Amino acid sequence: METSAEPDKLRTRFLDAGMTVLARDGYSGFKQAAVCAETGVTTGAFYHSFRNWKAFEAELIAHWRIEATDRLVEAARSVTDPVERIQALISIALNLPHDTERAIRTWAATDPKVHAALASVEAARLDAITEMGLELFGPERARRLAATSMLLLTGFENSTQPSLDDFKWAMDTFTATALTSLTQETSYTSE
Repeated sequence: METSAEPDKLRTRFLDAGMTVLARDGYSGFKQAAVCAETGVTTGAFYHSFRNWKAFEAELIAHWRIEATDRLVEAARSVTDPVERIQALISIALNLPHDTERAIRTWAATDPKVHAALASVEAARLDAITEMGLELFGPERARRLAATSMLLLTGFENSTQPSLDDFKWAMDTFTATALTSLTQETSYTSE
């Protein structure tokens, strides 16, 4: 007998499969047949879970936002030490579903709703990074550092030859420079 939780589990399987297909095949390979094959169920089960493909797409983008931004930001907010919080943000940036996000960026170039969702995610990330840097850097500098961090992330995700090692190096070096300049400014003002 089917319980009310089983349809939710199946919907989640489809959404996770959609993320996997986007990552593996890019936006050009993001098709219903591929999502159903990845899920291991029929298109009939798909239509039992979603009204149509457009409804699935909208729910997939909402799922991506929750999983790749909202939940991660809340986890970072729970870190109390400001330097450790910045390190947590770097870890989050390094572990985002970059291949999926690369495909979503391609998709956003042709779909205004996806473009709006991407812009909303980028704004939420920028605001969260700024907020988490306020204690260390103050409002103006925190906003500029957050914007630079976002440029590093989007540059990495848009690269034709992305290197996670290079991205990690860039984020670590950028952060170390920002923290060192903060330490130097503090020592100048205390003299």
